[in-house]
Amino acid sequence: MLALVRKAGGQLIRRRFSDIAELTGAVSESLADHLVSKGLVQDRPFEEQPCPGATLADLDPDSVSAFVRRAREQRQFPLSEAASLADVMTHLNLLLDGHPTKAAILLFGRNPQSAFPSAELRCMHFHGTEIARPVPFYQVFKGNLFKHVDQAIDFVLSKINRSVGTRAEGPQAPTQYELPKEVVAEAIVNAIAHRDYSSAAAIQVSVFADRVEVWNPGELPPPLTPERLRHPHSSIARNHRICEALFLTRYIEKFGTDILMMIRESIAHGLPEPQFEQRASEFVTTVWRDWLTAEVLAASRLNDRQRKAVSFLKVHRRITNADYQELTGASESTALRDLNALRKLGVIVKVGGTGRNAHYTIATKPARNPPKPS
Repeated sequence: MLALVRKAGGQLIRRRFSDIAELTGAVSESLADHLVSKGLVQDRPFEEQPCPGATLADLDPDSVSAFVRRAREQRQFPLSEAASLADVMTHLNLLLDGHPTKAAILLFGRNPQSAFPSAELRCMHFHGTEIARPVPFYQVFKGNLFKHVDQAIDFVLSKINRSVGTRAEGPQAPTQYELPKEVVAEAIVNAIAHRDYSSAAAIQVSVFADRVEVWNPGELPPPLTPERLRHPHSSIARNHRICEALFLTRYIEKFGTDILMMIRESIAHGLPEPQFEQRASEFVTTVWRDWLTAEVLAASRLNDRQRKAVSFLKVHRRITNADYQELTGASESTALRDLNALRKLGVIVKVGGTGRNAHYTIATKPARNPPKPS
């Protein structure tokens, strides 16, 4: 008979074993318990693991107070703004043995990037429709996840077109963006809520002339697929604690309806449905700024000159007959014929009548029954 003394639950115990196989199993179990207790092996999801060396002093009290204030307004959060950091973190299940978890630092840390260097958000603005180097405008946002949401939304809205109405309907003139603000916000919030925070990659938001792309590390949790997202589906969270904090501040809902809202609002604004793709280990959401996607252009069978003109329009927003000639090398009559064909297809509209003021812009919505090109 073999005896083993091991530590379990803080106490020394003694057991007898009848054979080597039973002893080996007990030793393996004991070793696993030891490694977990030392933090060398984790048996919890990433966000619920303790953040090594972190204490309550690493949390930002102002961020916690702002969270409580908003959560009380939006979801009747039961704790008051006077509640202690420990009480708020305990209520949110963001403490482990009195120490902040990784989710706590990501959500409320004074400097989350000191523990998680890749937990930053990178925003880029390209003037054309393709990635080009050097990047015309590149900004990296750090800080906690709530700041990431607000900063990234503001970045995108500052780069897309907008119009300002009159004060006829109220004391403040309304602002209308070319993309629904709630669609932009949802694409960004989803990336922050569901990214794989154990990955060394960062969230990337790219604004192109014809679209906004949001990339986040991580794969869709089964059984979700990009196609299933387009239909009613249950909400499956990768990061439950982070999603709970975003829910309490009404950044997200919990009913699997956010993607359906993005599709509905895009269609209502005359835009294509957002595109959802799993590209290797990254999930990509594309929100289209106009309806002339690559698929639409391919189906329209435009000639090379017309394609070049459409790409020019997506960047410069207007084109004249003279611009068309200079861009493509076409004669005046060929330019006029090509532009008229684009008008008949419903791709562009003419503005300004005739003469020097005449120019063309991309149609804001596709024609219902556009004629087929000859």
